[in-house]
Parts: sequence; structure tokens; C-alpha cells
Amino acid sequence: MTSSKPSRAWSEVFRRSRISPYVFVVAEDAAKEVDRVVAGLGLPEASSNSLFDNAHWATPLLDGAVARLRTYGWSTLPSGTRVYGHRPLRLLCHFMDLQPPTRALSGERSVPEVDQLLADLDRQRQADTAALLAQAGMAMANDPQEVLAAVRALLGDEAIGTVAEASV
Repeated sequence: MTSSKPSRAWSEVFRRSRISPYVFVVAEDAAKEVDRVVAGLGLPEASSNSLFDNAHWATPLLDGAVARLRTYGWSTLPSGTRVYGHRPLRLLCHFMDLQPPTRALSGERSVPEVDQLLADLDRQRQADTAALLAQAGMAMANDPQEVLAAVRALLGDEAIGTVAEASV
């Protein structure tokens, strides 16, 4: 963080996905900034990139993940970066000096304190690398149905609250 008062609103960087209230799409012009922040958290990154297939990168973050997808025309999900989970979104807002949502978001039971998110991140950094990579792997998706499956796997059945749509 660079100042005591956040300079931008969270909605300048993230927008709610139509797939689920637990998925947030990162604005294209902010994707590199999000990537830098996530890379600096000290968590492992899973990736999948093979000839004639989409490229995926994902990092576990608290109870969710940050997933990046680069498509080559064979996906109903557009290329981009997505954040799975309210707590990861709020932690990224903290690290990126963004004004977070002031109230609980759709599906969010309560607004967590930043100190609790930071403590949970510290615990996650100590977790087994294989388990963290497995968590990240769950976030790799090519279409809205796979995103919903990832949200369910990462955040539980109660996280599935909306119907997937083809456009994100």
C-alpha cells in the first residue's frame, strides 16, 4: 500500500461476473498490476499450456484463487483474469490500495477484517505446496460451466447462486 487513503474504487479494477456472484473479472488495463501483486504474495502458481490448447495460470488465494486464461479461439470463456471469492477480492483491494466494497457483496456472509485476511494469508503461505497447487488447478476453466464447478469446489455448494451465461 502506498497511502493511507485508497485512491481508486474496487470497481475500477474488478467487475462482477455474470457467471457467479463469487467471480470477479479483472479489467484488461489492470491485469498486469493484479499479476504483479499476486506474484509477490509468495504462493505457488499452477499452469497449463500445451500446443493446440488454451493457456492457464492460477494461484490459490485464501479460500479462492486468481485465474488467468489465454484462449486461442476454442473457448466460450474469453481470455482474461478472474478472481474467485470475496475474501481474495478484498485482500487484493488491500494490497492494491483500492477502496473495497463498503458492504457485504451478494453471497458474502460478513465483511472480514483486513487483519484476519492477512493472518489467513500468512497461514496459507505455510501450507503444503502440493495442496496449494491442487487448489490452483481447480480454478483453471475454459467455459462458464467449468468456472461454476471451480467455484463449487473452492467455495462450496452455497457459492453457486446464479446460472452461468455464455458471456462473462
